[in-house]
Amino acid sequence: MNLVYVDESGNTGTNLRDTQQPVFLLAAMILPETKWFSLEQKFFEVAERYLGRKLSYPFEIHAADLKSGRGIFKDIPLKQCLSFRDEMLQLLLDNEIAIIYRRIIKAKFEAFCNENYGPGIKVDPYVMALPFVCVEVDHWLRRKGSNELGLIIFDEQKENLEYVERSLRTLRLDSSSILKSTNIVEKGFFVDSAKTFALQLIDLTAYYIRKYEESRLKLKVSDLDRQTFGRIQRLVSKDTSSKTDEILEWVKEHCLKQK
Repeated sequence: MNLVYVDESGNTGTNLRDTQQPVFLLAAMILPETKWFSLEQKFFEVAERYLGRKLSYPFEIHAADLKSGRGIFKDIPLKQCLSFRDEMLQLLLDNEIAIIYRRIIKAKFEAFCNENYGPGIKVDPYVMALPFVCVEVDHWLRRKGSNELGLIIFDEQKENLEYVERSLRTLRLDSSSILKSTNIVEKGFFVDSAKTFALQLIDLTAYYIRKYEESRLKLKVSDLDRQTFGRIQRLVSKDTSSKTDEILEWVKEHCLKQK
């Protein structure tokens, strides 16, 4: 069994003209059950070393708080915060944890929706990104072995719960669906990220993958964010194979018609 933790970055819903966050990104971290316990231990060892042994539980790590010195990073020197960030990303590299993601450039996505689904049709980028990520996770599991299964765990967000459950059920069970998932099991589970170390790791990672993608688009990115790009390039999976046309048709058939 593999626990697949999913989180997004740059989420502004159907506001696709947000100039401050022009890219939406949905990322999945595939954590084999055999590595779960040791990674949790290492996560808390790093957290206690940087944030103090009296760190109260539950607590939550956010990349935006790390950069601005808010939340649990309040009163911690910036240099120490950046070292903490780097060690957390290195944990994933050292444990060979796979990261799969999908980016959506919001301005282009709005134009695409108007052209293909009709003027004024507003589609949340989350709706479009989720089947891409699920299919690519399923491909990754099957390449690893036919018996490799994945259980998907999401950050607790009520607005997407119904859509996520319907999509996962369609991918798994609908015989008429042009997309199939064979190795993703059960429904999606929504949990409080403050109580789940792995969701905090993917939250942190998704933020810096988004910054990496913004940099590739020649958008302005801070030097502090650029410091993570070497690790990000080694971390993300390049071996994905979802067919774009099939997924766009699937979203139109199974998501937009039900809205």
